[in-house]
Amino acid sequence: MNYADVIIKSDAVFTGQEDEPFKGGVAVKGNKILAVERDDGIDAFRGEKTEVYQYGDRLIMAGLVDGHDHLWWGAVADSDHAVDLTESTSEEEAVEMIKKYAREHPEEPRIRGFGWFPANWNDAPLPTKKSLDEAVPDRPVYMNCADAHTAWLNTKALEESGYTPDMELVAGSVGVDENGELDGLIYEPDAMAYAWNNYYDFPDDQMKVIMKDFMKGLASRGITSLSEMSADEYSPMIHHRYSIFKEMAEAGEFTSRVHVYTAFMRRTDFTDAVKWKEEFNSPTFRVSGVKGFLDGVTSTYTGLLLEPYADRPDTAGDGVPLDSQESLNASVIAANRAGLPVRIHCIAEGSVRMALDAYEASLKANGSHGLVNTIEHIETIHPDDIPRFKELGVAASMQGEHLPLEMNEKIIRLGTERCRYEWAFRSLKDAGAVLALGTDFPVVNYNQFPGIYAAVARKNYDGSMAGVDNGEYLTVAEALKANTMGSAFVYGRDHELGSLEPGKMADIIVLDRNPFRCPVDDIKDTEILLTIMDGKVTYEKK
Repeated sequence: MNYADVIIKSDAVFTGQEDEPFKGGVAVKGNKILAVERDDGIDAFRGEKTEVYQYGDRLIMAGLVDGHDHLWWGAVADSDHAVDLTESTSEEEAVEMIKKYAREHPEEPRIRGFGWFPANWNDAPLPTKKSLDEAVPDRPVYMNCADAHTAWLNTKALEESGYTPDMELVAGSVGVDENGELDGLIYEPDAMAYAWNNYYDFPDDQMKVIMKDFMKGLASRGITSLSEMSADEYSPMIHHRYSIFKEMAEAGEFTSRVHVYTAFMRRTDFTDAVKWKEEFNSPTFRVSGVKGFLDGVTSTYTGLLLEPYADRPDTAGDGVPLDSQESLNASVIAANRAGLPVRIHCIAEGSVRMALDAYEASLKANGSHGLVNTIEHIETIHPDDIPRFKELGVAASMQGEHLPLEMNEKIIRLGTERCRYEWAFRSLKDAGAVLALGTDFPVVNYNQFPGIYAAVARKNYDGSMAGVDNGEYLTVAEALKANTMGSAFVYGRDHELGSLEPGKMADIIVLDRNPFRCPVDDIKDTEILLTIMDGKVTYEKK
């Protein structure tokens, strides 16, 4: 008899293959799932040395596969090397938090932070460098907006990063005041890249400590797979960082599987991407494809709409799209031809349509290539484009918690009628699209259960309706599958991850409740009791 190393039993086992959990258990041998059985059938795999866990009515399920994260930015944000401004309600309050952090961290050569968000500041005017210069005059200050599309810098950071009012940029922009001087704001990732070269610069030993601590945090939330979606360039600095991560992964120090998507936009030569994909290809750290940004965010009017903004009829998106349709098509065709799946950031319906058109062009040029191309975020969509996801084999990568995060902003930006198709989970699912849900950490925390709750209940943090009541709800089973199997599909690993099936990798978690049976409002408070990744216990709540 092939006895198990570990058996986990419960009255609620959710394999991800059915729509309801059942009483039974999961057996693990080495790093693979040996068996999944109903009732007491799993006891047949119990030997003298088998370790048995019994969890009563708590849910056993596959490890969470977060479909969209920013690995290194998130790791830094989760460390003591950055100040969290998520709870700030005004520029003044954020500045006080920054001043306090700077006083308490005199050893930090740069003051880093993240999480400020216009919607949390009652839609007040955007901040400027003036308040940061007064708060921290002696060190560069880099503050990333929660949506990662606006950077707020002081004068020293602007100078260190080489920004000038008239600098030439491929995409994005630098903010200037009425006198033509830099105001401290930088818009969109291409323009922000100069700042992030400094923001993310750490000695190797610090980098390793930051990443080890981050892995512990991920395990405590049941996340066994995630991604690096920052679309990093093919530079020596990034290659060095990836080499360190590869070394750590091969030493067994990565307890969550990382899938990296490198730079994509405005290029047709993907030689470097293919080389990196071959070089960085371990089970727990691999380059999986390429990623680009086609628009920004609706909070700063850089999301690309099909019609003008309701509260700013003069624009359907400032400075967007970030590429032409012709250039985008050429890039997608070339990437797919090189064997690289493409993921494109598209907040609003205008950019979603452009991306779908590009993916359609690739199918026409390359034939049925078998790659999983993906559109990221899809906060608004035109109903005519919903069936195209299944038709073109494109996955919908979305984030449930972004709905309450924006505090009904879309109602102001688009108007109630056009919000019928905001975060259209149900419509996309019913039309046959594969949903891959995640967090976009550190835009929100890597705890996936608030996002699962938002997708199921469509409620704000205070329990009120999030956005308009447009009927775009998921069931609990659908939300859990989208946070496991759906994201594994996007990563090209649904054959080995994302569900509890014999032969798949032993990535398993146990929740402190059964979300199929608890009150829906309690789902957001779910905690993790046990995390097993690759057959090893990486977290256990005592």
